[in-house]
Amino acid sequence: MINLLPYDHKQEIKAGRTNVLLVRYIGILVVAAAVLGGLVVGSYYTINTTKTDAESKVAENQSRAQEYEPVKAQADSFRTDLATAKNILDNKVSFSKLIYKIADTVPRNVILGDLTLDPKTFGSSVTMTASAKSFDDAAKLKDSFIKNDQIFSNVKLQTIQSGVTTGEQYPVKVSLSVVINKGALQ
Repeated sequence: MINLLPYDHKQEIKAGRTNVLLVRYIGILVVAAAVLGGLVVGSYYTINTTKTDAESKVAENQSRAQEYEPVKAQADSFRTDLATAKNILDNKVSFSKLIYKIADTVPRNVILGDLTLDPKTFGSSVTMTASAKSFDDAAKLKDSFIKNDQIFSNVKLQTIQSGVTTGEQYPVKVSLSVVINKGALQ
């Protein structure tokens, strides 16, 4: 077969086929751009909806968390108390043994009214109050504290007075200044 078409006409047919192909590509690009635009808009909408939902959940959870603030404060207080107890146990401070030693030192007919023990009071002056049945019993308390130099030192009688109330079982009130030795815990 011999092609008898003129050269210009052949060029126009080729150009027409190329134009049809280019129109198809442009159509595909427009459709692809529309699909991508739709995906971007859909993603933006989904992200905004998710963000709004998350912000509302955060606000709701914060309001719920406010209800538990007292519980959190109690837990923090308990945690600090546990840390203090751990510190005391780590240092092996046994106040119960010391209390028994002090109770063994207190003579008959005398009761201690006030005794504060903590690690800061050891080695420093502490005021102890007691009640006794008589002045002799109050003097025995001072003497027994002086004799027990493993626990007490620098024992001084601050006040001693008789109660005015009649019929009181322990009418004599005694106030002593003592230093609890640091070695008393061992």
